[in-house]
Amino acid sequence: MEIALELIQQLAKDERVMWVVGGGNVVSENNSKGIKEPEYSEGYLTVEADNWHFHVPLDKVTGIQFVEAESHGDLLSYYVRFSGDNEETMLRGYFPNPYLDDDNKRTELQPEKLKKFHDMRDKYVGRDGIIFVHRAAQAST
Repeated sequence: MEIALELIQQLAKDERVMWVVGGGNVVSENNSKGIKEPEYSEGYLTVEADNWHFHVPLDKVTGIQFVEAESHGDLLSYYVRFSGDNEETMLRGYFPNPYLDDDNKRTELQPEKLKKFHDMRDKYVGRDGIIFVHRAAQAST
């Protein structure tokens, strides 16, 4: 999926993006400190930073969503979700949260952080089946 390659390369240019690999019972959260330009070879995109890396089989990416999600009560998160067969989450790239300061403490909305999400969303949504979704918080049981 050529658009997935382009989008992951764009996300990798920002050292503030948090990469979450997987979407089931076990996920890996990785900051972008020291992130390098992704490398594509033999159908796989390798994304690497200072102390981690992952490989994405681009032909297995079947869906891409820009997501605004309710979390932690009144907090919103903004990310790009890459999914595969049966809609399972393969990878998410989280934008810096506009409601958290640099020490991850709650603060008033910082519009400059939200602008990057909106700019990329506006550029990509509608291309090759990419959609925007708002996810409501899941009720805890």
